[in-house]
Amino acid sequence: MFEKPFYNFLYSLFVVIVTGAFCSYFNNEAMSGFYPQIKVSEFTPPDIYFSIVWGILYILLVLAFDLILNSDKKQLVRPAATTFILNMFLQVLWCYVFFYNAQFLAGFTVLVILDVITLMMIFMFYKINKLAGLMLIPYFLWLLFASFLNWAVVDLNGIVFIM
Repeated sequence: MFEKPFYNFLYSLFVVIVTGAFCSYFNNEAMSGFYPQIKVSEFTPPDIYFSIVWGILYILLVLAFDLILNSDKKQLVRPAATTFILNMFLQVLWCYVFFYNAQFLAGFTVLVILDVITLMMIFMFYKINKLAGLMLIPYFLWLLFASFLNWAVVDLNGIVFIM
């Protein structure tokens, strides 16, 4: 993408930090609003674990995206980078729909799409750089767990629009 690898790293870092900032904002709005009052799965971890896990996942996302952007396989980089940006957008969209708007079923729908796009992204990254593809697997597994938790909220609370 950029000629200098350091610029690719900065771009990767910027994209993930912006994603994380938006997601954090929407999440914090829910935590200080409706979220403590809804029913959640017994498998929902304590809130502190989410910050730890997302911190690790965001580091892996930055590093994987940086590896892709600095690859010599230029013909494969643009579609993979586009998929990554779409993935980050869907992550923000899910947080907005689920946490900010309390639309649980719509959030689940976005999350399923995010799961599929993430799986595609893993394969695309793996073709370019095996390590980059493998680095996305924990993120994918966490998204699957989030999908389970999101569905549990739908199941336990019904199709609720709390706003």
